This record gives sequence, C-alpha cells and structure tokens, in this order.
Amino acid sequence: MKKTIPQRMLPLLALTFCTYAAAQSQLTIYGIIDTNIEYLDSQPKADGGKGTLLRMNNSGLQGPRLGFRGSEDLGGGLKAIFTLEHGFNSDTGTQADANKFFNRGAFLGLESRQHRVTLGRQYTSIFDALLFISPLAYSGAYEPFSPLLGNLRNDNALKYRFNVDAIQAQAHYAFGEQTTSKSANAAWGGFVSYVKSGLNATITVDQQNGADVKGAHPRSRKLATAASYQLVPALRLSGGYRWGENKTETGVTALRDDFWWVGANYQLSTTLVLNAAYYQNNVKTRNGAGNQPTPKQMTVQAIYALSRRTNLYAAAAHVRSAGVNFSALSTLSAGSRNQSGISLGVRHRF
Repeated sequence: MKKTIPQRMLPLLALTFCTYAAAQSQLTIYGIIDTNIEYLDSQPKADGGKGTLLRMNNSGLQGPRLGFRGSEDLGGGLKAIFTLEHGFNSDTGTQADANKFFNRGAFLGLESRQHRVTLGRQYTSIFDALLFISPLAYSGAYEPFSPLLGNLRNDNALKYRFNVDAIQAQAHYAFGEQTTSKSANAAWGGFVSYVKSGLNATITVDQQNGADVKGAHPRSRKLATAASYQLVPALRLSGGYRWGENKTETGVTALRDDFWWVGANYQLSTTLVLNAAYYQNNVKTRNGAGNQPTPKQMTVQAIYALSRRTNLYAAAAHVRSAGVNFSALSTLSAGSRNQSGISLGVRHRF
C-alpha cells in the first residue's frame, strides 16, 4: 500500500524546511543615513572676493549607504560570504558614484575561523589597517583620510586575510586587466597587525599603478605604521606616520610627502564621546616657486547617542596652508591660505 503524507503535516514540514534553510544561510539588509549642516569660510565669490558657505552636506561621520550582506554555512567551519554596498548622497538622493551603483563594495568569497578569501571591488589593505587606529575612523567632519590613503577601493581585487591569536595579516592584488602590461592599472598592498590587551599596532604598504603610457605607467606608493592604545576604559590614544611617493611614467617624482597624526578619544559618559586630532602633511617635493605648502589641521568632534542607532554630532576644524581635509589652496578664495569649518548633523544606522 502506497503511503502518503497527511495534508495536515505539510505546513509543519514546510516550517521545518524553512527553519533549516535559515540556519544554513543568512541575509542582512543594512544602511546608514548621515546628513549635516556645514559652515565654511574662505570661499571664493563670483567677484573674486572672500565669502562664506552654509550648506547641507552628508558623510559627517560615515558615508550614506544601503547594503546587502549574506553568508551560507558550507559545513566544517567554512562559509560562503558576499557583500553588495551602494553609496548615495543623503542631501540630494543621488548616487555617490554616477558610474558604479555598488560603488562601496561588490565582492564574494569563502571564510573560515582563521582564513578569508574574497574577490571583487574591495577596500585597500591600507584602508583596513588604519580604520580602527585613525582618530575619527575616516569621518568626513573632519579627517583628511583621502590624502592619507589615496585610493580607498580597488576593482578586480583578490584579497586574503589571516588571523591567529593576536596577529592579523592581509594581502590584496587588483588585476590591471591590460593587454599591453600586466602591471599597468594594477594595485597591491598588505598589512600585519597586533591586536591585544587594548593595543592595536600595524604596519601597512600600498601601491597603485596608473594606465600604460608608451610602455610605462605612473605609480603611487605608501608605507604606514600606526598604533592605538586603550590607556584606561574611557580614554584611547592613537598616532601614526605615513610615507608617500608618486612618480610619473617617466620616473619623475611628482609628490613626496610625510603624513602624520595624533589623536585622543574620550568616553565622557555612556552617551557622549569627545574626539580630538591633529594632522600634518610635510610635503618634500618642490614646485617652481619652491617647497609646496605643508597643511596642518586640528579637529574636535563630539558624538551624542540618542539611541543605539541614532547619533547627533558636532565637529569643528581649522586648517593652515590648505582647505578643510587638506583640499587644495586653489579651492579657497584668492589669497586665502587657511580655512575653518563647522558641522552639525545626525546619523542613523539600520
């Protein structure tokens, strides 16, 4: 006699199957919206004079984003993982990158307890190494992380990460995909970090190659060492140094600089964090008029937690020999060599 499953058992079996599938795979949808009101002085006016700018901006603490992160348990401690992350401008609703929808990241890979291999558009190793050591964690208000890091992400990147006990190490290689040269448009980097007992110390290297020009290509090299230390539960101190060199395809040094910083983060209460940092970029190369300017920036920042997901923040910065976050002097009003900025905003994470 042929046995059949009673119809009343089907919902129970469906629920059991869905529960099993959910235990094997996970999908997380997440995002950040970060918008602020910003005031900047030393702004150029149409008549050539000096003015001020009051505007709505975004990315005061973190860049707005919408992301999808997933994993599948493959057994034996091995997981398949992926991330797709779209960046947008919360003040206008436009894409942060008009040419790339998942501009912030698009990669997949395999991960175990000590090893991780991923492929796709990813952050550089120098970005990963310094993120939790930089005083403001790459805040737009106000940390000059672009001059510090150069390219933040690489397309076509293969990344390997390893960790055991207090040691973490990572290396990545981004394929240039050029028929004329394997190294043109390619990039590589890595780091080794020690993280234990409140200490996070790292050394990291990064190289970005440009497009092929008659059999050669420009390149940008960076080497950094940095550390942070949790002095007491409420106080963290950090500092670092980054050596940099940019060369043209003909081997001429276009830029040689030494970037360094110090910072402090103080948890004043369960809801209020105060941050302070100083940044300086000593430019060694010369232009036609002599040495290029040496930008110096001081930043103070306060973050108040309204809840676990929503923060109010305020930040102020003053820069000498550059614009805010070390933007070029040419962006300021004629004759200006300094700039100040103030930002008040809100960040929500979901």
